Amino acid sequence: MKRTPNQEIIHSDILRYKTNKLPATLALLGIVFSCLYFCLLYGFRSGFFSTWEIGISVVLTLFSLLITFLASEGIKGYNKKFTIVLLVLAAIQIIRIFGIPFQALCYDTANGITGVNENAALYTRYFGVDLSPWACFLFLTIWLCASAACLIASAVLGYINCVKLENFNKKVESGEVSVEKTIKEMDEEDERAKAAEMQSAEATEEVQ
Repeated sequence: MKRTPNQEIIHSDILRYKTNKLPATLALLGIVFSCLYFCLLYGFRSGFFSTWEIGISVVLTLFSLLITFLASEGIKGYNKKFTIVLLVLAAIQIIRIFGIPFQALCYDTANGITGVNENAALYTRYFGVDLSPWACFLFLTIWLCASAACLIASAVLGYINCVKLENFNKKVESGEVSVEKTIKEMDEEDERAKAAEMQSAEATEEVQ
């Protein structure tokens, strides 16, 4: 149902007294998907992953999780600058697909390993099921893409709400919009509506 102009003003005014909850929740959901990726990737036992690159990757992953959490808190407080941080983090998640996961898949493919093989770089039991290199890569890609999608959605919705609140505050400060006046007008509208209902009810009784 479309809001009336007065209802839109009241809705914008409510934003000043509540947190930007949905975008913040989406950012936290992005952290959840990132953790699923983290747990799967660093659960592989192959010697392929026993390199300094993995150590750096672990540190960067933990750092990105921290930054994402801080960004979720920032966007919760209607700080528009954190939308850029969220978009950068989303781009990093997409780029990571072509890092260690893709390199490991290429390593297995080059060694002729395409099916389930305990000697593969990308081999693990996931929820009790043995996964082939391609299946492992698919899961890793899904978690990273899901995380990126949540971060992008958080940034977009967060930006929209931030701009909306920012514009509303400017109108209030300039005197273009008065919340008190709007509330008074809505009360008068309610009184007129009640009076009309009473008149309609009385007219119906007279007819009967």
